[in-house]
Amino acid sequence: MADYTIRVYQNRDYNAVRMLFAEGMLEHIPATCTYLLKLPRAQFVLFISFITLLLISGSYLLSLVSLAVVFTGGRRLLTSEYHKYVDTCQREDLLDIEESYMASNNSSFWVVETGGRVIGMVGVQSVPRSSQVMVLKRLSVAKDRRHQGIASALCQKAMDFARQRGYKVLSLETSMIQFAAHKLYEKLGFEKTDDKIVPSLIGRFSNFSTLTYEYRIKD
Repeated sequence: MADYTIRVYQNRDYNAVRMLFAEGMLEHIPATCTYLLKLPRAQFVLFISFITLLLISGSYLLSLVSLAVVFTGGRRLLTSEYHKYVDTCQREDLLDIEESYMASNNSSFWVVETGGRVIGMVGVQSVPRSSQVMVLKRLSVAKDRRHQGIASALCQKAMDFARQRGYKVLSLETSMIQFAAHKLYEKLGFEKTDDKIVPSLIGRFSNFSTLTYEYRIKD
């Protein structure tokens, strides 16, 4: 029997929800860094940088130290990009969760609670000027409570909500490095429908993309 409860968002959950979202997003920094370092173009840039520094300084040690500085700077830039994204989201729909998700009959937000602690969340919103498509957003589960069926239960809650309101499609976006999320969505019956490069310097350099998944709701 599950030791948690899925319930509708309340104002007292505000800080916990924003923190859970931020923690979940910032967890992706190491995986993104690994992805970037595996890219041939990134390895080429690092190699050329090392050779150039070696030719200028004539010192292997100084070149390696300088390369480490370059790597550290790149990681800080990546970290800054993630923090900017979190800040943007927290100034948009997560700034006023009541208004963004609870003010309409065709949107909602749920949290997962256990022992007074919020360990998961998900929201849904209708697409403006559409009676067919609803969007799943902000799905997140605390790191120490994953692989327990919570994310699946939250997705099912969103799917049922969309079905009850007569929507035909439940759509979502996720990053290319969130492999566990991809497996979850595909297991639940979502299909990948789009793949878009992130419109940033790092995104264009690395071909880092966001994927769109859609679930076709059956009557």
